[in-house]
Amino acid sequence: MTVLKLDPETGYLCDIARAWANGVQGPVPPSSALDKDRFIRMVSSIPAMQTLAPFIDPVILTDLENSQLQKSLQISHHRTIMMLLELERLVPALGEIGCRPVVLKGASLALTVYDKPEHRWFIDLDLLVERGEVEAVYEILGRLGYKHAQTAHPARYYDDYHFHRIMTGPQGVCVEVHWGITLPRSVYTYDLDQLRFAAVEIPLGEASFLGPSAMDQVLHGVLQSVAGGFYDLRRFLDLHLLDSRLDDSEHHLLCARALRHNLATGLWLQYHIREELLGAAMPPVINRLCRPGPSVVRILERLNGAAMCLSDQTRIPSGYAMLLHWLSVPSRYRTREVRRHLFPDSEGLLEAGLGVEGPVRPWEYCRLNMERMLETARLMQRIVRG
Repeated sequence: MTVLKLDPETGYLCDIARAWANGVQGPVPPSSALDKDRFIRMVSSIPAMQTLAPFIDPVILTDLENSQLQKSLQISHHRTIMMLLELERLVPALGEIGCRPVVLKGASLALTVYDKPEHRWFIDLDLLVERGEVEAVYEILGRLGYKHAQTAHPARYYDDYHFHRIMTGPQGVCVEVHWGITLPRSVYTYDLDQLRFAAVEIPLGEASFLGPSAMDQVLHGVLQSVAGGFYDLRRFLDLHLLDSRLDDSEHHLLCARALRHNLATGLWLQYHIREELLGAAMPPVINRLCRPGPSVVRILERLNGAAMCLSDQTRIPSGYAMLLHWLSVPSRYRTREVRRHLFPDSEGLLEAGLGVEGPVRPWEYCRLNMERMLETARLMQRIVRG
């Protein structure tokens, strides 16, 4: 296992995460070199704060800061409870039209693998429905006060090139209506029928809803990490809890599914970063079957994903997530993915905010192409320098 070279603040966050993973009770003492103000700014910006805050040593905080931290946690806890209450309202309404969505990610994780639901922060409800149910689901949500959200991309981008639409409710709750979990032209695939078949019943109030199995949560977490650059600490805390529910035979099946869906390197990297962050060894079968080639491993180690995961996201280089995507795809797709980024088609142009109101002007296309080529060159330079 690589020894991480971290500054005192990110090192303390790593110590806290490891204490959580190892079931340590009580606060974790910091080093004398800790810059308290920088640490507070850093930890307050990460979504995993809701899980890890109880391990922060209150000695490093003033009475006012302790009070503010507790108030922030209380607000976060109340929001989680509000989100689950809203889910309890939505599920029966959708059931009236025969729709039983699979509730992805946060809400399902909060109610299954965390000791208390409020220990897992999530900001929206992700409902996976059949493609043919989408319009009826929009209608039911509309009756409950939901409206299509104003988004960065036009509606046709989501309808033609994406896999969900966002709706917002009267209490500010966001619902993502999914008809898939991968982009239509993505190199990564997913068997939605298998996900639905393996879904489990999760109690909620007087009723229940469907949530993904532990294995599907792991694989979906990999998809989220690949899309987001592997720097959301929650994904690795989730993986740590989910992995404890998988036995050796399930690890073999997990590898087989990851290989089938082009997620093998992403799965290996997810476990590799967890090992560096939390000190939890990677299952041998995943290291044996999903480990990428030596050159890719060397590059990934130089990129230092674990340190990036702990750092302030504003310090993450532009294009870093795209570079990790290129390294995560099977080698036979790598050239295609680089070309699609540097020379975007209509889908890529819409994603970049071009072509929304009319044809893209040649100079706009050239400018985007040059920006991406320079960004890619800087990232390659970063790899060479280590």
